[in-house]
Amino acid sequence: MSGTRAPAATGIVDAVVHPAVRGTEQLREFQAEPWKSKAMPAAERYFYPNPIGEFAAEAKQPEGPSGSDPDAVAGRLFGRDGCEQAILLPLTRGLMPDPEHGSSICAATNDWLAATWLGSSNADGRFKGSIRVNPLDPAGAAKEVERWAGHPDMVQVALPLQAHHPYGQRLYLPLWETVAKHDLPVVIHADGGAGVEFWPTAVGYPRHFIEYAALNPLNGYFHLLSFICEGVFDRFENFRVLFADGGFDFLTPFIWRMDKGWLSLRSETPWVSKLPVRYLEDHVRFAYSRHEGPAQEAEFSRWLEMGGDRLLLYASNYPYWDSTSPKEVAERFAGDESRRRVLGENAKDFYRL
Repeated sequence: MSGTRAPAATGIVDAVVHPAVRGTEQLREFQAEPWKSKAMPAAERYFYPNPIGEFAAEAKQPEGPSGSDPDAVAGRLFGRDGCEQAILLPLTRGLMPDPEHGSSICAATNDWLAATWLGSSNADGRFKGSIRVNPLDPAGAAKEVERWAGHPDMVQVALPLQAHHPYGQRLYLPLWETVAKHDLPVVIHADGGAGVEFWPTAVGYPRHFIEYAALNPLNGYFHLLSFICEGVFDRFENFRVLFADGGFDFLTPFIWRMDKGWLSLRSETPWVSKLPVRYLEDHVRFAYSRHEGPAQEAEFSRWLEMGGDRLLLYASNYPYWDSTSPKEVAERFAGDESRRRVLGENAKDFYRL
């Protein structure tokens, strides 16, 4: 992007865009020894590759991986799609066996993002960034948040969906305390596999990509359940979390079961001060994908009438195979108010834009 331009006043905010490094060597430029000389997994996901291709055909670039050219991505998002702002969520390399190595990769990713996408390529301020942190190193993660919290374009803290402990548990409290102190939201998104993650379902490894894609977003509910039962939302009133792999269409039956359990078992978690469903509007959001939700429009409309549109953020997931445009999202939401909320207003409130 050349020159300085004021952001277009479209109101559309894309909450999930995945910028890519041009190659591992580009990331190494931002690492110190001994981590700079250590091997790391390649950027491509090698667990459950998509049989139709990992990236959208239209996202292919003459040079470099899809999503690695800020100008090309800006042309798609701010040109063709008419977005006003886009939240960049770079992927890392999953959970590394050596926590310090994993933290080094996260720190290098943050330095790379700030120097490239949030540097000269962001003269008009449309790109906003994510602070990548390592859940296997909670103390180091808190320090990394402190390192970037003052950056004007870093607007959230990003963790992988994969974790060795649910995110509500007390070992993460120093990290959440730091996040809450700086009024930053948290985004949770599946990251590339590196070999020390647990299996992607509660009963082991499925064989096919379609099984992985259908079931993986369910893992977000283990974290949501943990946030509620461990009292994170009660402890930190401004704590906000976005589940960026979607999965909102599982929400209604999940929260029904959670509410029923809370009513009969309140003595086990006395610090949970209200029905679980009451935490959603103030603390929880889901990225919206065109592949989710009931196929029947009448059922989808009823979900929206119950306030479901307040919990959804438009997320293109560009440049991946399931990229979604604002036009496709607008066609699913019948009312103007719902469209405005999902396409921009919810994100502006969530990120304090």
